[in-house]
Amino acid sequence: MCINRVRKNALFQGVCKCIVLCLLSAGMLIISSCGDDNSAMTSEKDIVKNGESNSYNAKVEISMEEAIAIGLKEATQYYDDLQLTSVYSYDNDYVRKIDAGKDGKREWWYVSFGNEQNNYVNVLVMDGEIVSVFQADDNANSGLINTEDIKMTAEEAVARAVEIGLIGGNPDDESQWVSGYNFNLSYGSLVSEPDIYRVFLEVIGISPNGNFAHIDFDATTGECILVEEKWEYENGNVAWTAWE
Repeated sequence: MCINRVRKNALFQGVCKCIVLCLLSAGMLIISSCGDDNSAMTSEKDIVKNGESNSYNAKVEISMEEAIAIGLKEATQYYDDLQLTSVYSYDNDYVRKIDAGKDGKREWWYVSFGNEQNNYVNVLVMDGEIVSVFQADDNANSGLINTEDIKMTAEEAVARAVEIGLIGGNPDDESQWVSGYNFNLSYGSLVSEPDIYRVFLEVIGISPNGNFAHIDFDATTGECILVEEKWEYENGNVAWTAWE
């Protein structure tokens, strides 16, 4: 059973960690991640691996675990002793479906790695292939994750979230700007317990009330930590509250 607590910090920030803007007319993809601090960057390299996409004709969805493995194989070409810092899917499918992610698989994944020297590599995976790589010699991260400590898969997390009541976003409903289920794995802490850091595995979707929502699990134990939905009011105020 989930424990309803005050919203945690440093993890779910209005999906600020994963903002993908598709400028289709210009054929450009802009990716912004606010989960890691880029202010200390001393050198960087943005490498486009493959400019072609087969997403129109042969959509390939892979698991979070497969995305991590693909990203790590690429990232180790740039620095030694890299560990996972975060991985998240995002809703950039050409064909959007309400049940996308229900099996723990998504078409797009953004995987980040770092080490004790603050070397940093981000790998964008689409259709099971590497699209682009970003690396920086000096870039802070939110914490290094030992993947052997992760005991919960995205497939298991979304199954639990569905049992609790999370619904996949409907792409035909403009008020639900997320389609299907999305995932975010990273370090974070609760506002009520700021000194206790966990590896959170977050499932993002829609609450039974029709609101944007997320359910967070401790990825190392499987414990359900947080259930929240977002309420937006006519006066412009926004509130995150737990639902039963």
